[in-house]
Amino acid sequence: MKNELLLASMLLVVACAQPSVEWIEGPTGENGLASQTLVLKNMPEGGRVWFQELFDNHKITEGPVDQIHHYQGTSFYLDIPQSGTLTLSYEGRPLPRHSWAPEGFVLQVMGKASRLLPIEYKFLERDGSPINASWFAASYVPGPADILPRPKRINEPGNVTPEELRPRGWYKIAFDSEGKAQVESQDETGAVYAQTTLDKLPKGSKDLVIEDWPDLRLRGFMLDVVRDFRSKEEVFKVLDIMASYKLNLLHFHLGDDESWCLEIPKLPELTAYSGHHDIPEWDLKETNALKPTANGRIDNTTFYTEEEYKEILQYAAERQIAVVPEFDAPGHSRAAIKAMQAYEAKTGDERFRLQDPADSSRYWTAQDFTDNVLDPDLPGVYSFYGVVFDEVIRMHKEAGVPLLGVHIGGDEVPDGAWSGRDRKRVKDTFTRGMVKLAQERDLKLAGWQEIVENIEPETQEALKQQLLFVNAWSTLNERADLPARLANAGIPVLLSNVQHAYVDLAYSDAPTEIGLNWGGYVDERKSYALPVYSYPGLQKPENIVGAEALLWSENIRSLNDATYQMLPKALGVWERAWNSGTEWKDEDAFQKDFNEFYSIIVKREMPLWDAKGLNYKKR
Repeated sequence: MKNELLLASMLLVVACAQPSVEWIEGPTGENGLASQTLVLKNMPEGGRVWFQELFDNHKITEGPVDQIHHYQGTSFYLDIPQSGTLTLSYEGRPLPRHSWAPEGFVLQVMGKASRLLPIEYKFLERDGSPINASWFAASYVPGPADILPRPKRINEPGNVTPEELRPRGWYKIAFDSEGKAQVESQDETGAVYAQTTLDKLPKGSKDLVIEDWPDLRLRGFMLDVVRDFRSKEEVFKVLDIMASYKLNLLHFHLGDDESWCLEIPKLPELTAYSGHHDIPEWDLKETNALKPTANGRIDNTTFYTEEEYKEILQYAAERQIAVVPEFDAPGHSRAAIKAMQAYEAKTGDERFRLQDPADSSRYWTAQDFTDNVLDPDLPGVYSFYGVVFDEVIRMHKEAGVPLLGVHIGGDEVPDGAWSGRDRKRVKDTFTRGMVKLAQERDLKLAGWQEIVENIEPETQEALKQQLLFVNAWSTLNERADLPARLANAGIPVLLSNVQHAYVDLAYSDAPTEIGLNWGGYVDERKSYALPVYSYPGLQKPENIVGAEALLWSENIRSLNDATYQMLPKALGVWERAWNSGTEWKDEDAFQKDFNEFYSIIVKREMPLWDAKGLNYKKR
């Protein structure tokens, strides 16, 4: 009887065993490829497993299947030929860091709800390059007014900015000998900044006078929620961090290839199509939904309702932060393209067609997509964006929050797109069409640097009249002087230099760090060294209108990941945006100044992060 019960129990355990994944990192061979092992446990025959990986070109060396299929972007899949546990050995590129390992495993079985699979990793032990610890010695002892961003003037009562020259955000705080503070401000923004400073100053401050103001008009942070969605409450926490450093711009990346993250009530397919991966009809052709995003998310919590967006706008406005939403076009538009294809298939309505079905263009983007470019010759592109603009304008109006502008991207249209047509002419058509939409709505536009490149002079002039800013981001090597060239051409430049401001890049090559490294590594020193006015040939510094730190989310999987990459890395950019006049004559001068800056981070800022439970980089 006992044996029968034991057997029945064992059968029940086997029957209830849950599908899961194990991934084992292997050594690199003489051919430069690493031998990796993927174990798919308790798989159902006929199922399909999707996963995300930054690498392509897997070669299976042993196992029950002979191919791992690349789909689009970072998505791969393999079909399950038999039930049970499948062990695959394959060769692939070695991992730069652990965060590059395969992830987001989703099991799909037709007729059943898709499920996100748990995964266990086994990594090789290895070390990264040693870091010069003296760079981060934090040996400076902060004074009473040493906070971030650092105040312009401390205890200079005879050197006060004349009232007519005080910029937006100016404020002054004077503590008497009894510790009573008297506050002056130029405007509501200055009053908010003064309170932020008061909240940071040591308790019991006395005989202290601070006069302060921002140098650059726009001081921001770009948050990408397309690849890894952040809830409304998480966005509030990001806004709190931004407000504590007196930022005034949230560049909100809401539309890209992987998903569309803002409800547009007149086009409900945009958000419906980005989620709902638990429907039986979801298949390889993405008939009813996009593939899972990088984190494998398969529920429908991947966008903000219009009410949530309004709440975000109001929360930001209370902190003197403007929200500029971004919907990337004409490249990076796969989510919108697929959603409008589904809309047309359902309704027969071609008014919002974004891609010509007869287009035979062949291309491969930097993110491995082959179908993500709009066709600017189609009237549907402008009908679509007219609706999007109108809905965003309405939401801001109903929230009682001014709309500073809309970011329309303009970057990374791959070679091969718009085959058989003059690319400059097509891009010019797109730019003129978007400018016309903006002019009709008295709307400012923003874009990546490519938006002002390779278009007709008269089109560029018309665009410049509508521009809020252009992100100067691709500043490596021969493009190091790009901000100067753009500014000299009369284009408002938002400094976004990849080698200084892309905080999604890893701190270092240590295997446990998060992030990419295509633009090098970015740490606190790199961000603090962001050039503002020192570009060769800069003749119109007034067109350097701001700077922002940027967080793309290909390797971000939680708010903890996001704050780790932000803190303290982004503080260098934000300090330079507030105090942009600092120049260093040599490396020793830079290191002395950086030591003071980093010492304030360690001794004043990190205790505040600890109190708020924020995750950050510790050294």
